[in-house]
Amino acid sequence: MPNKVLASRFNTLKARVDKLLGPATETNPSSADYRFGYGESIGDNVAQSSSNDLIDALAYKKLYMNIQKVRYHQVGTAAFTAEAYKVGDYLSNLANTDKVEEAYTIGLETLATNMENDKLLLHSTQAEITTCDAAESTYGSWNGSINHIFTVTFTSAQARREYFNSGGQIRFQPSMSYSGSQAKTLDWKNMLASIGSVDFGCVGTFSSNGFGQEYGGIGHEYMSSSYQTAYYAQGGGVYNPNQYRIYAMELSDSVLQFKCEFNDPSYGQPDESVLADVRNNTFFVRANGTAQIDGTQTVTVSVPQPTSSTVSGL
Repeated sequence: MPNKVLASRFNTLKARVDKLLGPATETNPSSADYRFGYGESIGDNVAQSSSNDLIDALAYKKLYMNIQKVRYHQVGTAAFTAEAYKVGDYLSNLANTDKVEEAYTIGLETLATNMENDKLLLHSTQAEITTCDAAESTYGSWNGSINHIFTVTFTSAQARREYFNSGGQIRFQPSMSYSGSQAKTLDWKNMLASIGSVDFGCVGTFSSNGFGQEYGGIGHEYMSSSYQTAYYAQGGGVYNPNQYRIYAMELSDSVLQFKCEFNDPSYGQPDESVLADVRNNTFFVRANGTAQIDGTQTVTVSVPQPTSSTVSGL
């Protein structure tokens, strides 16, 4: 005789999916639940009342639709193929009804585990990239230290958690245009090009090219009220002291501040200037995706875009 899938088991599965898709209500960074919550409505899919109740076919369907939202958000539509909805019609067919097999439920439970492990993923096709803040030096030549400082403001501490829990990032892209032959300026140009982009995320700050010194511990979760180095890269050879650094700090539970430093310290006799201006572009990378679910183009996960404000240009 096949095993019954009890309503209590359905409720446990539903609670796991709800925790991923729903609001980020945990405020304690030390809690295992702190990284859960994309901020989406979980809809009107209510839990079944007792362990021996029949599970509504519509409840199963709504649960699977929420599973689709989470998984499409994490891995994209090409990497996850939704199965046909498994629903029976006990009221009409009684003992002859199609049944939701336990193997199907086990598959959903395994998928829920995979989604929990991938909870911080945001697939590129489900993301929107927009300008955060930008600055460009206008000196023509420079040395010493020049800084781009800006703030990022969320509507609330919960909105900040949901932005980063859903895979959101603050992206940095420094650059320099130079066609001359001076060695120091070429070293700066090559260093900035090697950086590519740097992403400040939930649990760390990482370079797209693996270049420079990444800090896996400095991210949304690990802010303090003073600047911490989130990333740096440095020049090569005799230009090793030249550095591009990203500092991050928390002004409040809903406001972050970043300082991007281009540091060309004085060394050598004479100390030549850098003969080109630098630019520092930053971007919001936020969850804002859709997918075909049950025949309708549906929002998967979409979080509000924070705002930015320049404190100091280069």
